[in-house]
Amino acid sequence: MSETLNVPLQGQDESTYLHKPLYIQIQEYLAEQIFSGSLKPETRIPSERELSSELGVSRMTVRRAITELVNEGLVERVHGAGTFVAKPKVEYAASELVSYTKAMRSRGLVVSRQLIELGEVPASRRLAERLQVSIGQSLYHAVLLCLANRMPVILERSFFPCERCPDLQEFDLERTSLYDLLTQAYGIKVSHIDQTIESVTATETTARLLRVEDGFPLLMLTRVVFRSDDDKPVLYSQDLLRGDFARVSLSIQLEENG
Repeated sequence: MSETLNVPLQGQDESTYLHKPLYIQIQEYLAEQIFSGSLKPETRIPSERELSSELGVSRMTVRRAITELVNEGLVERVHGAGTFVAKPKVEYAASELVSYTKAMRSRGLVVSRQLIELGEVPASRRLAERLQVSIGQSLYHAVLLCLANRMPVILERSFFPCERCPDLQEFDLERTSLYDLLTQAYGIKVSHIDQTIESVTATETTARLLRVEDGFPLLMLTRVVFRSDDDKPVLYSQDLLRGDFARVSLSIQLEENG
């Protein structure tokens, strides 16, 4: 007699779902628990014996499903301790810091964004200097939370001169990266980008949004994007990346000694 799976189908079409190999059904079932947040990062998942009993299938079938999840990077086996939900990790090349979304998706992470705040603010002296505008000039201020596998990992805080990026509120900022917004929606040709990276700690507000403790180590990436037609800045941002999630790598090409 063939095995069947004793789990809810999570809204999938039953006929299609049941025609999949059993280990894939289990793999998708556990992945859904991870993506939904029911199984959180660093949480131990049930043992092969426990899953076999709960799902009504053989341990060999469970083992194959878990192996597939390990290969996807969703879970990690720890010798002598069990299998745990993996924390999503991304190593960025410096050039990839322009678009976090593309970098994370290219590594197989499920990426989403939440718009926390969008409005107009007057340019302070510091912002006026960075964006080369007059003090008091209107700027759009956007705050977005970026999630990987439903875990908040980056807080993006950006400023745009209203006259250089008109009607920003008309765009769906949750569905496109800010760089793509500039280059595709506004048709801006970017001449260069200035970026700096420094270590900071999470304030109470930032900690709450990123679901970490106050004082948690973060990387702050400060960025100014310049357009090519007049070399004026069109975006100034200070993004906060969780220190346990992000790592930046640099490749330096050295000239041969003559």
